[in-house]
Amino acid sequence: MNFGIIGLGHIAIKFAETLEKMDECLYAVASRDISKAIKFSEEYNSIKYYGSYEELYNDPNVDIIYIATPNSYHYINAHEALIHNKHVICEKPFTTNPSDAKKLYDLAKDKKLFIMEALWPEFFPSTKKLKEIIESGIIGEIKTIKAYYGTDTTDERKKRLFDPSLGGGALLDVGIYTLGFVDMIINKDVKSFKSEYRLNKYGTDEYSKINLYYDNNINIEVIETLTEVINREAFIEGTKGSIFIPNFHQNEKIIVKTDKEEIYNFPFEINGFEYQIKEAIKCIKEGKSESSIYPHKASIRLMKLLYDIRMSWNMKFPFE
Repeated sequence: MNFGIIGLGHIAIKFAETLEKMDECLYAVASRDISKAIKFSEEYNSIKYYGSYEELYNDPNVDIIYIATPNSYHYINAHEALIHNKHVICEKPFTTNPSDAKKLYDLAKDKKLFIMEALWPEFFPSTKKLKEIIESGIIGEIKTIKAYYGTDTTDERKKRLFDPSLGGGALLDVGIYTLGFVDMIINKDVKSFKSEYRLNKYGTDEYSKINLYYDNNINIEVIETLTEVINREAFIEGTKGSIFIPNFHQNEKIIVKTDKEEIYNFPFEINGFEYQIKEAIKCIKEGKSESSIYPHKASIRLMKLLYDIRMSWNMKFPFE
């Protein structure tokens, strides 16, 4: 299966490295900056390169496109890829609103093409084990879920991550991990939420603490920020025990405490990207338009939550 990549930043490099180690074919790359495309090609066995996305869309030998462009371009890039009959893996956040997400998923189904949001924790072996532990009832009824993700970015990177024209801000960049973690466990629509947040000089969010409320009595809190280093960890407290997940957004370990402590280790085969790639290839070979591990309805539900929170802050992007 021939992969193409559009948007050749840091995340695309990791994806390409993973394909190479998996012996999957990175066939072509594209950037609007031709010099980036040429450099990328030279680093990966002189693969084909293009100075426009349109050229890659039109390459008949490309089967699937990995979209690693800024958030504000995800919808149009994924739409064009589908129109040109390409399967799609699109980086998170899939879009900036649930309406656009649904349009893309519906189009993929109509055209019998596969499309998936690359929210990589969903596909980890550790995630499957976590769900099994919770469903087993070993920690009892869940009473508390907490997830934290904080990092301090450099000035140059910070400007790009906070740029409203690119769909920037901490909520969509790292909050998708904290809120995605909760959604993965609860697996239903949120009833209500409350939040504390701080906007920056660019008009996007740099910090938020969010409490979520469902039709149960679970205490849920998430914190996400791009201006302060916070341990990236998650906690689940139950009536009979607890679960601690260090570095939950690229999780390789689960610590379960009941009357004893058990540690489950799941070291990545490569770097974590391999699991979503394997799932996409498997689904395409089976003729599916979506993954049962992370179905379209779950992606839309999470996108709606992110959008509703952002709208409660009146944080609209220029293109909205």
